[in-house]
Amino acid sequence: MKRVEVLIVDDLKGSTKVSEKQINEVLRQFNDETIDKIIINRVTLPSSLNDEDNILGVHIIVREVAET
Repeated sequence: MKRVEVLIVDDLKGSTKVSEKQINEVLRQFNDETIDKIIINRVTLPSSLNDEDNILGVHIIVREVAET
């Protein structure tokens, strides 16, 4: 089973806005018969986060998961 996990990371200041349109564009790329499951998670980090960390935005993980 192939699973796509989308992690949306933003901060309390809202400096990196991820719109629903952007998410849909990413998911359209995975609109494939080989994908069995899509999981979307959103995490909001404290605004004291350093901008140099560069973790804000959309992260995508595609993995094969063994069925049990």
